[in-house]
Amino acid sequence: MLDADLTDPALAALLPQGVDVVVHLAQAYLPFPEHAAEILAVNLASTQLLAGWARQTGVQRFVLASSGSVYAPATRPLKEGDPTRPLAFHPATKLMAEQLLGFYEDAMDVLRLRLFAPYGPGQTDRMIPRLIAMVAEGRPIRLSRGGEPRLNPIHVDDLASLIGQAVADAGAPLVNVAGPRALSVAEIAEVIGATLGLQPDFEAQDVDPPGDLVADTTRMREVFQVGTMVDPADGIKAATMAQLARA
Repeated sequence: MLDADLTDPALAALLPQGVDVVVHLAQAYLPFPEHAAEILAVNLASTQLLAGWARQTGVQRFVLASSGSVYAPATRPLKEGDPTRPLAFHPATKLMAEQLLGFYEDAMDVLRLRLFAPYGPGQTDRMIPRLIAMVAEGRPIRLSRGGEPRLNPIHVDDLASLIGQAVADAGAPLVNVAGPRALSVAEIAEVIGATLGLQPDFEAQDVDPPGDLVADTTRMREVFQVGTMVDPADGIKAATMAQLARA
């Protein structure tokens, strides 16, 4: 096991030889703009470092965890060929990492997995853990008209299964990876509230959302063997109880 800093330019010299597959899951999910340099270093520069090392050492496959937030929000499920228009710095760097890897496709298989709101017990500082904290503490949750946007979050157990399959077989160069059912932010908060025995405090905003981030998972089900997935209501309940136990 190697414990190393992905932003260290000397990292390549520390990496082992004889590696067949790289699975690049690292990301810096930090506030912008104060941590812009760190976000760029982890999300983009480390991808270049690893890709260059992978090409030089004969790695056969590179799997990148990208983000569903690279898409322009839409009113219908998003397909892999739909336009990309990140609305924040973090997904913009993930899209740049995707594009960067395109220049290495002649040297190895490259698979970009666009993850839609992965979640699970133990997660911190992401949308669902933040909603859990807000409901538990009685803080207001601001909603656009309709409680949107909607999204289809994927549980960590399902995600791990699909990544394992990606390691074994590249499948397709670009795949949406999402859960089995879409929920609005309001519906997610209501599941959390029901689990905690609390009523979420919703604060309505008179604004229209730019659209949803719901993945079309047709390609995912064609490329991977997808069995029964964790329903988001069940997964969010379990994540809520786990976060409550840690508090």
